[in-house]
Amino acid sequence: MTVKNKRLYILRHGNAEPFGYQDDASRALTERGFEEVRDTAKQFSERNESIDCIFVSPYLRAQQTANEFVKVMGSQIVPHSVDSITPTGKDIDVALWLNDQPYESILIVTHQPFAYQLVDLLSDAPLPVSFQMQTATMASLEGEIFATACCQYRWAISPTQQ
Repeated sequence: MTVKNKRLYILRHGNAEPFGYQDDASRALTERGFEEVRDTAKQFSERNESIDCIFVSPYLRAQQTANEFVKVMGSQIVPHSVDSITPTGKDIDVALWLNDQPYESILIVTHQPFAYQLVDLLSDAPLPVSFQMQTATMASLEGEIFATACCQYRWAISPTQQ
């Protein structure tokens, strides 16, 4: 029996309003942020890869990112909010949870520093020196399981106008 690899896409939200005295969870995307997400979604669609499920942070900017991404992709997938993938998410807990998910291809829409930490935790080799999770950057990983150092880093795409 052949084990099929799972694919994980980790997308950081687009550019958002600056952090001030308001509640961090309620910060919205800027127009630039929407443009970044549209750019990344277009680049992703050109790769002819598919997504089975989308998990998104409950924070407004992540929700807006997921919704804009789905809209550009023309997808019917409804994103599911997950409280554990906020900026303070625990990478190992999320990796274990992800491993139990029945999907072959998962998109997570999240934040820094969690996004980078999760990619780094799962990757079986050091990440490229130039790798950064800038706004609306998407990283792709693949492996039989989502566990520490068990996935191959495949690629990353970032908006062309940063």
